[in-house]
Amino acid sequence: MLRYYLPLRTRNRVCSPHCSTRRTGLQVRFIQNLSPETLSLLHRMYKESQHHRVRQRAHCILLSCQGINTTALMAIFSVDRITIYNWFDAWEAHHFAGLYDKKRCGRPPKLTDEERKKAQHYLEQHPRDIRKVVHLLEQDTAKRVSPKTIKRLVKKTAMSGSVSKRLQRKVLIHSNMSAVKH
Repeated sequence: MLRYYLPLRTRNRVCSPHCSTRRTGLQVRFIQNLSPETLSLLHRMYKESQHHRVRQRAHCILLSCQGINTTALMAIFSVDRITIYNWFDAWEAHHFAGLYDKKRCGRPPKLTDEERKKAQHYLEQHPRDIRKVVHLLEQDTAKRVSPKTIKRLVKKTAMSGSVSKRLQRKVLIHSNMSAVKH
């Protein structure tokens, strides 16, 4: 549960919230009333998540639950106050799912799925000659792609398991040797 606190101060003493003195106007936000299960899951995410941002956000929620204010959290995580508030809002709206990044749009891929399959086919035919694959793709699709694009395609498809590791090694070793020669 998200709580807002207004620090109330007079000259040298701190007043209770029911005191009728002038307020400073600063709002301090904390995450509170988390169940022990939620706390243990947050701690586990903070320690074991493979995503740095998820670990950072889980840690922020844990520290806020312990009473650390947003100014201190800003210093700990080296982010702006609005970022801390965005993390709190995402936690309030989506709980654990709010700790993860949403899918972002990026540059559309140069090659369509069909063209990628053609490139893989050309790579299987000419595993040691990336320039030949680039040339064949350019003739076939009328799109100019760089050898680096083909290398990224090899790396990406090798991770998904559709191209063997041996083929990936052949292509990368040969391309590194040709880069040294030129």
